[in-house]
Amino acid sequence: MKFDKYSYYLGMTFAFVECVSNDAKEVALTHPLSNEEFKVLKEYNEKIVFENQLHLYWDTIHNKTIGVIYKYEESIIKYVALRKHFNVIDNFDKFKDLLGYNIVSKMNEYTKIETNIIQSEDWLLAHNNQQ
Repeated sequence: MKFDKYSYYLGMTFAFVECVSNDAKEVALTHPLSNEEFKVLKEYNEKIVFENQLHLYWDTIHNKTIGVIYKYEESIIKYVALRKHFNVIDNFDKFKDLLGYNIVSKMNEYTKIETNIIQSEDWLLAHNNQQ
């Protein structure tokens, strides 16, 4: 079986469109595309994004084109403001909140979840004492 990278890249776009459309992510990025890939996939990426009532902003970083998928105008304003000083490839940490990759730390912050590791013997002992 031959791997069809174009279908894979478009599948990634569709998955991220669902995330942005349902407000799970404020902004999402398409796969970084070479000039050749961009010529082939631009129209299809736009079709997927626009059919879901979202917006697409094309950005170029390190000779690759990246589509920035967003729902709200303020989201792309934030991206462009960050982009004036940084790029998402070399400075991912500056973009992670906007891209929705901070959800675990936010959940821990808001709910004060603490993770405790309980060894299986301790768990069994505690479980047996409850019965």
